[in-house]
Formats: sequence, C-alpha cells, structure tokens
Amino acid sequence: MRRPRESAPAATPRRRWLDAGLDLLATSGITAVTIEALCERLGLSKGSFYHHFAGMTGYRTALLEHFEERETRAFIDLVEELPAADGTEKLRALVRAIVADDAHDTLEPRVRTWAGQDDEARRHLERVDRTRVAYVRRQCRAAIDDTELADDVATMIYLVMVGAGHTVPQVLVAEQARLWERLIEVLEARGGERDEP
Repeated sequence: MRRPRESAPAATPRRRWLDAGLDLLATSGITAVTIEALCERLGLSKGSFYHHFAGMTGYRTALLEHFEERETRAFIDLVEELPAADGTEKLRALVRAIVADDAHDTLEPRVRTWAGQDDEARRHLERVDRTRVAYVRRQCRAAIDDTELADDVATMIYLVMVGAGHTVPQVLVAEQARLWERLIEVLEARGGERDEP
C-alpha cells in the first residue's frame, strides 16, 4: 500500500508552502512557523508568500486545513480504495499507512499542543478527531455485531494514538501499531464468535 502523500498529485507552489509549514511545525512547533522561516526553507521571497496567502492568519488557517487533508482525508481515501476489504482489513490497512507516515510521531503532538493554545486550531482538531473516530468506529462496527464493543474498541484505538504522543518518553507509532493490532484481534475474536453455528 502506498503512503497517502505518495498518492497525492504533484505539489503546487501553494502546497509547497503548506508542506514546508507542516515540516516546521513538526520539528519546532507553531511559533517557528514564520514567513521568514518559510521563505528561507523554500528559498523563495515574501512576495511569493503573499501571492498565495493574505498574511499569517490566512496561512495558519490554510495550514490547519492542509493538516486535515494530508493527515486524515488522504488516509481514509487510501484505505477506501481497497477492493472488497472488510472492517478489520481496512483497520489494518490504516495502521500500515500511519506507520509509513514519517511525520506522524512529531507532527501530531505539535498540532495538539497548538490546539491547546489557539481556538481556531482547537476547532479544526475537534473536526479531525470526530472524522477519525467516526471512520474507525465504522470499520469496527463492520467487523462485529456488538455495537457497544465496536464503539469501545474504536475509542481505545484512537486514544492509544492520541495519548501515545504525549507520554514521556513518547510511544512511537511502531509500538502503537502493536497495541492497535491487539485491539483489532479482539474484534476478530468476537466476530468469529458470531459466525459459529
């Protein structure tokens, strides 16, 4: 399975500005995302920046939307392309895609820190969380008839992802994947029970 960013169309000049912003955010936090730092990283002028964005306020809004597209919608779209996959197959495909995402371990905690300090970032992250949880819940419900257990497992899968980035030391995504697999196995075991005569 390819990574979501590998399946994205070629980067437009505007997207290059946004990718650079997410890279800076991942490595140094939102305070490091300045016009000067972006221009230096890309080797472009402030005029080029202002050609695409009406200042940092507009840029930060676009950056949040880009984060949502790149780190949520692109993963869901990638998994949904799988032919005739069931709920657990889609969950495993999602795990593989997240593990392959080089930015996940650093970007996700930085965005959450930003959301703790900024109302607009918080609103965007709330939408991201709702979208992600709803998608994982849908796959868990497809795996078993027990809606309550499916929803609980979906919540636990997501809480592992969110919480793991904030522990000290951080639980990296490769270890998170092992924990997600254990939860997926719970679904399979219960799904197997419903198939028994």
